[in-house]
Amino acid sequence: MVPRATSAMNSTSAATLERPLAERYQPLIAVAAAAALGMTADRYLPDEWRPAGETWLLLALILLVMWCLARVRASCQNVVLEITSSSVLLCVVAFVAAAWHHDRWYLFSAHDLGIAARDDTQPMVLEGVALTSPRFVPAPTFSPLRSIPKGDATEFLLRVTAVRNGQTWQPADGVASVDVEGHVLGMRAGDRLRVYALVTKPSAPLNPGEFDYRGYQRSRRILARLRCLFPEHVQSIEPGHWWNWRRWLALVRDQGNWQLHRFIDGPRGSLAAAILLGAREQLHPEQNETFLVTGTIHILSISGVHVGILAYGFFLLARAGLWRGRGVLVATGVFTILYALLTDAQPPVVRAAVLIVLMCTARWAGRRPVGFNTLSAAAIIVLAWHPGSLFFAGTQLSFLAVAVMITFRRWIVPPANHDPYDEMIAHARPWYDRCARFLAGETWRVFLTGSLIWAFSLPLVWLQYHLVSPIGLAINPVIWLPITVALFAGFGVVALGWIIPGAGAFCGGLCDGCLWFIERTLDVGVQVPGSYFWTPAPPWWWVALFYAGLIVGKLTPANLIPRRLLIPYACAWVAVAAVLSGNFFVRQTDLGNQALACTFVSVGHGTACLLELPNGRNVLYDAGRLGSPMAGSRPVSAVLWSRGISHLDAVIISHADADHYNALPELFSLFSVGEVHVSPVMFEHPIPAVLELQKKIEESKLPLRVLFAGDRLKADPDVKMEVLHPPRKGVIGSNNANSIVLLVEYAGRRLLLPGDLESPGLDDLLAEPELDCDVVMAPHHGSNRSNPSGFTAWCTPEHIVISGPRDSDDPQQAFEVRRALSSTGGTVYHTAEVGAVRFVINAEGIRVQTGPKSTLVE
Repeated sequence: MVPRATSAMNSTSAATLERPLAERYQPLIAVAAAAALGMTADRYLPDEWRPAGETWLLLALILLVMWCLARVRASCQNVVLEITSSSVLLCVVAFVAAAWHHDRWYLFSAHDLGIAARDDTQPMVLEGVALTSPRFVPAPTFSPLRSIPKGDATEFLLRVTAVRNGQTWQPADGVASVDVEGHVLGMRAGDRLRVYALVTKPSAPLNPGEFDYRGYQRSRRILARLRCLFPEHVQSIEPGHWWNWRRWLALVRDQGNWQLHRFIDGPRGSLAAAILLGAREQLHPEQNETFLVTGTIHILSISGVHVGILAYGFFLLARAGLWRGRGVLVATGVFTILYALLTDAQPPVVRAAVLIVLMCTARWAGRRPVGFNTLSAAAIIVLAWHPGSLFFAGTQLSFLAVAVMITFRRWIVPPANHDPYDEMIAHARPWYDRCARFLAGETWRVFLTGSLIWAFSLPLVWLQYHLVSPIGLAINPVIWLPITVALFAGFGVVALGWIIPGAGAFCGGLCDGCLWFIERTLDVGVQVPGSYFWTPAPPWWWVALFYAGLIVGKLTPANLIPRRLLIPYACAWVAVAAVLSGNFFVRQTDLGNQALACTFVSVGHGTACLLELPNGRNVLYDAGRLGSPMAGSRPVSAVLWSRGISHLDAVIISHADADHYNALPELFSLFSVGEVHVSPVMFEHPIPAVLELQKKIEESKLPLRVLFAGDRLKADPDVKMEVLHPPRKGVIGSNNANSIVLLVEYAGRRLLLPGDLESPGLDDLLAEPELDCDVVMAPHHGSNRSNPSGFTAWCTPEHIVISGPRDSDDPQQAFEVRRALSSTGGTVYHTAEVGAVRFVINAEGIRVQTGPKSTLVE
């Protein structure tokens, strides 16, 4: 016994001595960092400084030739030469990576459909090859606040090959996303299609803080979006070849999706498809929202956790008797690659697949993969596969989570017990004692792992989603085992359901039970006070500084920077982040104390106007749009968060049209509100949408006040906010005729917000003495029913804002309205064209800014 123990101790000591050298020599870390730096430079360098792709390659070639000549002529080896040589090679890597990113981000075929696509829709007839099979998107949950009902839809990707010009076909190129209203049947990936569609560019951000969907699609090489009004507008011309690998993958995916819905009833079938196959398009927004606010959104995204769990389960199954020896490793690697392709090979999945394949390869060769070196190899492959993924939050969070686990693996992974006496004592314990100790240890390690990942990913999640979810610390350890069982059971449904229906039913019931437990756990977590909260995020550079400090701390020896300073560093960072993200700091760096800002948010066919008063209070005039309430709340919340606003002192609802208030219920859950103001006739007609709004106001326990002509809002003593219309009892006419008309005066300037005012209410207003205004919003989204020539003649504005959609049913009429609005010499701004329009008013005058970056106009 003693000699064996001594031998074990000696081997352990030898491993301990070797580990620091292996951990220090990880060259791929520098290579991955250089590639990421080169791609970042190509993405964000100003246009006048950014080299072309050929220039990047030429610089790389020159440095590589210089390096070769220097190495050949070097007569001796020294530290300075090695450092210089390595630095030159890293510059070569950076330049090559920049050239590759330049090719994928800036260079497209001259025949790409996206080159001809515009921001406004244009009808086209196209031919192409389906890259994916149709994926069904269920109709959104019914809501009376949705002014335009929406049914089931279908989406897929199309590689365009030709476009019809009159009676002739012209060659075309590029990949387009296709959205079809209804169910497209009888087509598969690889089929040749003819599509009758409305073509536009992917939507670009129009407001500060808004998500750049166009940039996201561009990273995927998608520059055009096709919208088909009927399923019949997608016609199959020729079926795809049977040897097309996309067709086989789509067939397996469709079969798996059908089996999951066959054996798992109801919405949990869609949840199982999202977790196992990445079919998130089948989920309702409410389901996504629940997972997001509880810090468990990673469950819905096919990530490294899913791939790792399934690959490990497959490895254990294969080692149990399906394969022997190294064949188990080969089979595991092949399974991982096929599963990654089946789930669309998203960057986090590719990262996990690469790590698993590298670990299988290392085990094949009898070597131990070094953590960060292996992770860096995965990063290099992911960047080569998809250069734009470097700038995706999902990719960043995926690599960050693995880096945290590698850094703290000595805390997470239990140390191997080489003491024979301890092993003998452990085996002598009763079985229930051993099981209890094992479960307690595993639960603690799961909680510790989740807590570490949560803490280190908090700044990035805060920046991307404006969300902090402490409840995730408690929920993730609880659902870890159910999600593992659900994945294995769901895979059993996909693999066995079509062969052995009984096995499919058993696995489906097991998966359904686990998903039920997960849903109930999340429902309970959401109800816990303080489980999550929405808040403005700190600037991106402050988040970058946080991670830069962690990297410096990791690379610096412990005797220079004690690790006990980590917690004070994190606390100080959070404290400063709270200050930088607050409205006071944002306001001081932009407006100062003696300015009033008015921002017309670009929401499409709708209205949302934010007033930032000199004393720091905030008033929101309307918030809604035609169609989806979520589509209205997102741009408004983006603008509010970009301004560091988490509280609205007052909300004014001009009238009872849903496109002016249907975003408010969602905003009530994201921001605190002081009070709500409505017109006298707001609730006279109890239509479902108005009743839903009234219900939300009551549930939020918000004070409700009626405004009518002559009332004044005393939000700021230096700002006069007076209601000009409607009278106390309203006027006979539509909701539009009873819109609240708000006049705001500050520093000798006037701003007029008339809602959707039209006759007879408009006639009453124009009968009043003329009122010279500086900034006005065009009534009724610039409609000709608002008497544009008479209205502008009455108020003679210098700046007129049209808050409306880009496409008009009658372009000639829209042109005439715009000409009438500018008849008195005022400048017209359309939010669908220039984005958000922001006016900053102070004693010096009016400053106008437009677009998502608040570009200065005058």
